[in-house]
Amino acid sequence: MIDAEDRQEPRFPAEKEGAAKQELRNRLDQAIRGRAGELKGIAGGACGGDILFHELCIERGITTEMYLALPAEEFKKASVSFAGKDWDERFDKLKEKLPFYILPEQKKDRSRNVWERANLWMLDKALSEGGRNMTLLALWDGKGGDGDGGTEHMVQIAKEQGARIEIIDINKL
Repeated sequence: MIDAEDRQEPRFPAEKEGAAKQELRNRLDQAIRGRAGELKGIAGGACGGDILFHELCIERGITTEMYLALPAEEFKKASVSFAGKDWDERFDKLKEKLPFYILPEQKKDRSRNVWERANLWMLDKALSEGGRNMTLLALWDGKGGDGDGGTEHMVQIAKEQGARIEIIDINKL
């Protein structure tokens, strides 16, 4: 996610948005050139990498779906609105344009939080639809997150499943 204005230790400062978007664009263009069949994007809807990814998929004619860990308005409050009105509007536009899914409520196993469960859900969905051609494209600084279920968790579980992983190091942008 884009850093909140008051973030003490920067991870993805707003001024890196353009460079992140360009690198995501480059990686998607590489995927298009090397594809064996139709491409499909799956991502959350958080401000930053998720929204940029969906916008770029749309630009390139790649089918993409948004997977939300919480009902849309709750998700927006938790993972979008703190970054400003522009991100809220971009989220709303994507929500209108894309198929989006809400993580089903978990009644039995509460050992994982909603963010970890959302990562597992998205990875399972990607693997169930021909995961042999799946690549996790992660915009990440290589550090642990502020809580459970962030990018570090997604990279870890994707590695465990043998997925191809491409890291875009935010520190190098």
